[in-house]
Amino acid sequence: MSPLYVHIALTLAFAESLGLGILLLRLRGVPGLRLLVAFLFGVGIWILSCELPVWLGPPAERAATALVAFSSLTSAVFVHLVLVLCGVPRRRPVLRVAYLLGGATALVALLLPPGRYLPWLGFHRFFFPNAMGWVVGIAWSMLAIAGHAVMFWYWLQRSGPPRGQLVAMCMASGWGALCMSGYAFPAIGVDVYPYPLLFLPLYPLILVYGILRYQLMIVNAWARRALAWTLLVGLGSAAVIGIAALPLPFNEPLSGWRLWAIAVTTLLASGLLLDPFRRLATRLIYPGSSLAEHEVEHWRAQLSQAGSYEELASTASRQLAAQLRVNVHTVVSATGPVRLAGTVPTLACVRNAGRWATELSGWDAAPPGPRYVAQLFGTVTAECAGRLEQAMQFAAREREQQKQERLAELGAIAATVAHDIRNPLNIIAMAAAMAPAEVRREIAAQTARISRLASDLLDYAKSWQITRQRLDLADQVRAIAARYPQLHCGAGLVDGISVEADPMRLSQALLNLLDNAHAAIAALGASGSILVDAGRCADGKVELHVCDNGPGIPDEIRKTLFQPFVSQRPGGTGLGLAIVAKIMQAHGGSAHLGTRTGWSTCFVLTFPAAVSA
Repeated sequence: MSPLYVHIALTLAFAESLGLGILLLRLRGVPGLRLLVAFLFGVGIWILSCELPVWLGPPAERAATALVAFSSLTSAVFVHLVLVLCGVPRRRPVLRVAYLLGGATALVALLLPPGRYLPWLGFHRFFFPNAMGWVVGIAWSMLAIAGHAVMFWYWLQRSGPPRGQLVAMCMASGWGALCMSGYAFPAIGVDVYPYPLLFLPLYPLILVYGILRYQLMIVNAWARRALAWTLLVGLGSAAVIGIAALPLPFNEPLSGWRLWAIAVTTLLASGLLLDPFRRLATRLIYPGSSLAEHEVEHWRAQLSQAGSYEELASTASRQLAAQLRVNVHTVVSATGPVRLAGTVPTLACVRNAGRWATELSGWDAAPPGPRYVAQLFGTVTAECAGRLEQAMQFAAREREQQKQERLAELGAIAATVAHDIRNPLNIIAMAAAMAPAEVRREIAAQTARISRLASDLLDYAKSWQITRQRLDLADQVRAIAARYPQLHCGAGLVDGISVEADPMRLSQALLNLLDNAHAAIAALGASGSILVDAGRCADGKVELHVCDNGPGIPDEIRKTLFQPFVSQRPGGTGLGLAIVAKIMQAHGGSAHLGTRTGWSTCFVLTFPAAVSA
């Protein structure tokens, strides 16, 4: 066989080593990545030392023998890479010995040439090691054995990197040693064509893939595509070559346009096998990831039944755990990125920048197959999360529309009721003018209650707009504080705190809350008190607290407290807190029942950061 094939293979391996090293320099966040690049460059230097005299002739032999001396340093880098990937805690002494041995051997080999280039089996230049060359080879072998011993120890201990990664690295090293054995043939007197060197171009690819397949899932995606197209092109080329070798009926070989037509037809026909080749490549690159189409549809059907993000996360955890037979934690968040931590494999489905996407955490030790399944499951989960979001938005719009329709209807009823009730109330009040004082007081109280109910109904039902302006919450509170002798302001209102709000509506909300607080502590006499305080949150929102030390809110009405006609106050209409909630909602904020140490009841009004000073 011609020596040209070996030179082509070595040149290709040299280009692959340098190209992969340069490509990996762009990646970030992978342990030992720079050492892997250095090792690839070392492999490239070793190949260059073998091919340089072939490319440039005898004048390059001196530089080439100098490059051979650095092979022991490349093995020291390999040991360093293994120690980093395995996470060896106390590796500094081992690294000193490795680099000292590799560096000393390289230095001596630079002073004493490790061999020379001689003709052999048709090769014009082939490296023959001398005694110093064997010393370099022994140092190279000792360091390589040390690195593999570390990997074998951690494989037995089941710690450090995934066991599959260690096996892949050992297989890649074994392949490299097998390929480079072709260079030992002339040194040991075996006059056989160095066939192993023909397979050396696969070594850089196997090495990089074996290390990174557990670190970067994108590497598996590249390998899957490359394998599928390699199978396709290989089959098509083999078919074309086989057809070209067939004789025509007149015993003439195919040639010219007929050969081109057959080649194109064969390649197009082989293209129909691309999808089967992709499935085969998936099985080879992602072992254990075989999924039937009905399984993915089953996932989609189960996840589509979720009615909330919490239910979607729970269903996703159960489905993925059942598929992989390991506990999996799933998080679904529509409010942006979440912090992922812990050793339990986690799949986070997050809405960010207007789209749903998934990310994996705690899957470093998982083989590529399960990780591929998790990524595919995450894609289905993100798709279902997007549909759920659309359904929830549609349901919210429906509820809001129904609410507005009910409010419009209630407003019309309230206006009629208020008009029809107030006139009879005035007649009743005038008719009771001659009644005893006690009767007049009772009638006045009850008619005032009915009139207030009618006013609250009108206020709650009508659609009104707010007019924002810059105001100080402290001034708003002081303006109405004189009506409530038990009220005192907290430290947050001493220096004042500004918001953009409608002063009339804000005063209405404060009065409703303070009236409720005053009524709650009325039974406590002088011991009752009211606190109004404010503060700015870390996210820029402003909170106004209205607290009292009355009897508190019963548990049975806490969840429905801001709904209409829910009240524990004697004589209350049950619309005061509902109006407060509407006022804060109109401001883009919220009203809720909070907690504050030392106070039995605390209502919190939250103003959004967008309208805060």
